[in-house]
Amino acid sequence: MSGRRNPAGVFTRGTAFLAVLLGGIALFLLYTPIVGLAFLSFGESPLSGIPWPLTTHWYSSLLEGANANWVEPLLITVGVGLIVAALSTAAALVIGRLLPVIRHRGGVLAAYLSVLVMPGILIGIAVLIFYRGLIGIRTGLWSVVLVHFIWALPFALLCILIVSVRFDHRLLEAARDLGADRWRAFRDIELPILKPGISASVFFSFLLSFNELPRTLYTRGGITTLPYYIWTASAAHSSQVSLIYALSAIIMAVSFVIILIATRTLMRSN
Repeated sequence: MSGRRNPAGVFTRGTAFLAVLLGGIALFLLYTPIVGLAFLSFGESPLSGIPWPLTTHWYSSLLEGANANWVEPLLITVGVGLIVAALSTAAALVIGRLLPVIRHRGGVLAAYLSVLVMPGILIGIAVLIFYRGLIGIRTGLWSVVLVHFIWALPFALLCILIVSVRFDHRLLEAARDLGADRWRAFRDIELPILKPGISASVFFSFLLSFNELPRTLYTRGGITTLPYYIWTASAAHSSQVSLIYALSAIIMAVSFVIILIATRTLMRSN
């Protein structure tokens, strides 16, 4: 025996094959419905489940007359997503910088992350009761922003923590010894190191808000977000359903690109 150790751990050919097989099955289950919907969006009769004959009619019809009813929900959804991304990233930046240096940080982090395991409908109902029952404020844009913020903040915090936990605070002490104030030290030293986490936080927070439905159902008031519009159009089995296939395919493609950019940005810090 040469005495060399397997850097990947104790993996035999059998276990490696099983891992690859299970990983392939998982990817198949994850992406088959998504790829299938994309193919059906090019079919002349998407509801038939057969992507043939091929056509781009549904894509070209998205902006024609009544078919463009999705534009206003899209603008509302983008606006809410940008607000949520800004608020979540700002809050996560403050919390993520303090969390690694405080006592009992494990319990504090658990308190923030516990929201991830709470049912979205429960959060939506809680905010609905809070706004209308206790405060008497009508639900609408800002109640939607609130529930999306609650949903996005833990993910934004994780993005910031990935880079902040490795930050050497002695660099800030050295900067202050050289005469830099707190803002100058943050701008010149801390911000460049945290930038990948901040960028990833913005991307992920926006996407989480953009695609959020369960929490929105109970807090939307009179506004219509794009996920809600797609959900109601699909459930109603109206003439818009075929267009929803094309619209959903576009949203999935854009979301995939944003997730890819966010992941690559975050991994650059490692």
